[in-house]
Amino acid sequence: MTGNNLLFGVVITAILLICVPSASAYTLGVFGNANEDDTIDLKDVEYTESIILGLDDQTQLADAKYDGEINIFDVMQIEQIMLGQEKELTVMDIDDRIVTVPKPIKRMITRAPDDARLTIALGAGDKLVASEAAVKSCLCPTNYEAYTEGCMDCYFEILNERMPDLPETSTRHTIDYELMASLNPDVIFTTEDGDLFENKVGCPCVTFGYGSNEYNYDGLYGQIELMGYVLGTRDEADDLIDFIESKVDMVRSVTDAIDESDRPTVYFAPRGCSKGFYDPKEGRDFTRTVSSYEPLDIAGGINVARNEPTGNLNVGIEQIIAWDPDYMFVACSKAEDKGSINMIMESDDLKTVSAVKNNMVCNSFYPYCRGHPPDRSLFNMIYMAKLLHPEEFADLDLEAEGNEIFKAFLGVDGVFTQYADWLEWPREYLDTQ
Repeated sequence: MTGNNLLFGVVITAILLICVPSASAYTLGVFGNANEDDTIDLKDVEYTESIILGLDDQTQLADAKYDGEINIFDVMQIEQIMLGQEKELTVMDIDDRIVTVPKPIKRMITRAPDDARLTIALGAGDKLVASEAAVKSCLCPTNYEAYTEGCMDCYFEILNERMPDLPETSTRHTIDYELMASLNPDVIFTTEDGDLFENKVGCPCVTFGYGSNEYNYDGLYGQIELMGYVLGTRDEADDLIDFIESKVDMVRSVTDAIDESDRPTVYFAPRGCSKGFYDPKEGRDFTRTVSSYEPLDIAGGINVARNEPTGNLNVGIEQIIAWDPDYMFVACSKAEDKGSINMIMESDDLKTVSAVKNNMVCNSFYPYCRGHPPDRSLFNMIYMAKLLHPEEFADLDLEAEGNEIFKAFLGVDGVFTQYADWLEWPREYLDTQ
């Protein structure tokens, strides 16, 4: 069976297409899943055999086939994938590129902190041979480039103590293709430019991500599932998705029962407020918001920008006043930014806004770091739920939840405790609970 697979190449049945809301623009595909559900199993063999025998007229699969026909070798390929014995795996990435990767993956490079984080969460951190420079401050939150303050226990323990010496193959503005090639990766994970990396480095490249700046869990689940297939860690991928869903369900089971009229309106400033309400260089500050941030929705808040047409948008102070939110969440990425909410509270322009009048302007966790850190947003959801609905979540232990979440992604104990101490404002808040 293996010989036939090698002889005929990767003869694949169909594509697993997991469609998510249009806002995410994310479609993932794993070839071999004939009946297009969320796993490759015996049902795919039965489904494919029924087509070969002419017992099924679902000809819509014709457009999804890799080799143009379905035959017995497709059945063999599915069986190989089920047994984890495939020599190659063909996937469709976020850019609809068909990529064939060798199996098993032994050496990999990630181009973004999010991909490195998920690699570790899926138990494949030992395969990571290099990554983007920001990985060193984004995974275990520390001060950028200095790595002397923040979650230092995590920084020195993660990746079997390899983080300080992990080769940096790119920065925000530069890419070292020669270094990448010299590390002999089996695959590169990136968020863009897959063809470019394949040509420059000479190995398969799979693009991951959400396809937009709007954070949502369906997009995250699709990314985890695809990465699990590529890395050969499907069970770990299922476990990670189950863990995330357990936290989402814990909050949603409460907030779904809250009537719309009892849900507070919220203005979310995910870029913080440290540059006088507007960043003239990149347009990122208090007046930068998002039309969709699913953790806020699940937490039982109503995003005042939810009807805006774009993911990221800059708005005027006049628009914020017109929205008149009940709460304002202002993201904070370092301790010195915690006082930014005082600028809002003391602003003459905003003094008529309900959130300001009622002292409901709150720090929150920064949801970016060269990507969308899923551990931070998952905790943000729980934190926001407790602030928006304190009675319903009175018994929720935020510190315990935070440490559990960060350990699930990073494999290190006590990360959130150090994170809260470093940022200062979370510790100040936790001490009042």
